[in-house]
Amino acid sequence: MGPEERRSKIVSYIQEVNTVRIQELSKRLKVTRETIRKDLYHLQEAGVIIKTHGGAILEDSNHEVQYAKRQNEHNVEKETIARLAATYIEPGDCIYLDYGTTTYALAQEIRHMTNISVVTNTIPIINVLINNPKIEIIIPGGVVRKNENSMYGQFAINSLKDVYVKIGFFGCGGIDPKIGITNHHINESLISAEMIKKCQTAVLLADHSKFGNRALNRSATLDDVDIIITDRSLDVEIASQLMRREIEVCIAK
Repeated sequence: MGPEERRSKIVSYIQEVNTVRIQELSKRLKVTRETIRKDLYHLQEAGVIIKTHGGAILEDSNHEVQYAKRQNEHNVEKETIARLAATYIEPGDCIYLDYGTTTYALAQEIRHMTNISVVTNTIPIINVLINNPKIEIIIPGGVVRKNENSMYGQFAINSLKDVYVKIGFFGCGGIDPKIGITNHHINESLISAEMIKKCQTAVLLADHSKFGNRALNRSATLDDVDIIITDRSLDVEIASQLMRREIEVCIAK
């Protein structure tokens, strides 16, 4: 295991447990404590974690707000974005719904549709759609991230390798015109990165608060996205930057 892979595993584990000890990481990753110390110093220099006496915690700006709390943030914006996004879906379509609370709002919006297929790795979205017999649900499986009820890992990625959809709807933790689309959890970012390549049309759903922010892991570049659906509070200059990149920006009202 190389240093970059090891550091990614360290960050993912801290994201799961919030705080960790050097000795615990040493045993978990089967390397010396001195190697872990060097990794933690490197991650601290990068602004990802804060090294503590004998361990580390995640740097505050990289903390992921709990799923239930995020569902209650910018509710009106998410609902208007979801209503507009639903108009892109036609009978017979196979779509992908990425992990996130705005894609969850879209699932609520389409739960009574008929004759569509939905690929998703998110248990809350599955629960919204599962009682409609006219919606076929395709679940890649994988390791369950219990605090967020999403599925990730190599099993999930392997399951998605031969899956192609007409349109994919993606959430994010942040959008930066230079960096691209970022998310908090590295393993969920890998799922998003896999599926964004498998869509005829890739649609990013993001309220205005996501723009100009950066989360920990890049899941896609802006060139990977065809359409961004956001709300009318989006900064005009940011909208202009995106349109200069030939990205279709749709404002939900």
